[in-house]
Amino acid sequence: MVVGEEILVDIKPHWMYLIGPLVTSVVVIGVAVGFEIAFPHTPVGWHRVEAITAFVPCAWLVIRFIRWRMAGLVVTSFRIVERHGVFWSSTSEIWLSSIEAVDTVQSVFRRMVGTGELEVTIYGEDDLQVFGDVRKPAILQRIIARRLTPPPGY
Repeated sequence: MVVGEEILVDIKPHWMYLIGPLVTSVVVIGVAVGFEIAFPHTPVGWHRVEAITAFVPCAWLVIRFIRWRMAGLVVTSFRIVERHGVFWSSTSEIWLSSIEAVDTVQSVFRRMVGTGELEVTIYGEDDLQVFGDVRKPAILQRIIARRLTPPPGY
């Protein structure tokens, strides 16, 4: 940390990050249970196929949950720091002094559940830095925008 730097926001991705594997797991397990009820006397080979088929989305959900727990977005008085990774941690940072603009992107559904994307434009770069599944992106946008320094000659 830089001397005099204070943490303004420290958040994890929104729970919507987990929705894809969660819904897939519930549907696949529901179908597997439905087959067990509809066809109670199936060969052992079919039980193994059902188990493997149900295991794959559940493993995806567990991996996604661990990644969700290990990820975070920190906004300090000088920079934005994104960290993620389970076995090999990766950290990227953007200095607030290099940010040109901050925008939010939210569909109607994502606005209702309180999530969206934060798009950061950096001076002199054509690409946007996109932070997905951010909790309350409009509030985070305002926090960052208050800390931005105006461009030279403004």
